[in-house]
Amino acid sequence: MKNQKLSFVFKSLSLIFGVFLLFLIFIMGGFILGEGYNMFNPYADTEFAKDYSPEKFKMVQAGMTMKEIKMITGEPLNSVYDTAKVMIYHSYTRDGYIRRNPDVNFALTGDLAWYGSSAEYDKDSIAVKVYAGWHYD
Repeated sequence: MKNQKLSFVFKSLSLIFGVFLLFLIFIMGGFILGEGYNMFNPYADTEFAKDYSPEKFKMVQAGMTMKEIKMITGEPLNSVYDTAKVMIYHSYTRDGYIRRNPDVNFALTGDLAWYGSSAEYDKDSIAVKVYAGWHYD
């Protein structure tokens, strides 16, 4: 009888410890995923320009004019003119979509990796650099 009670207590404690351990792993996973790549929704923390898509942006190449690129991708999300370098910088995506939309939550930290897409133009509005890739910041 004493052996059965001991076995029952051991099983109960094991179950409680197991549930606690699973909960702890779940919570830690959310923090580890912070600034990590979300395989279920890769673009979860990326805000896109109105007509932008990663598939369209793959057609953009250095040497194209600003007008050609805008015909493919639409208007950029952000435009900056660098007077020191005489360059125009267009970004079509940006970080922080989750923080700006509180109803969307994919990580406990509220921050995941994001997909950046940008083009830099010279003074003649010719693309000299085109970037598309993941940022883990």
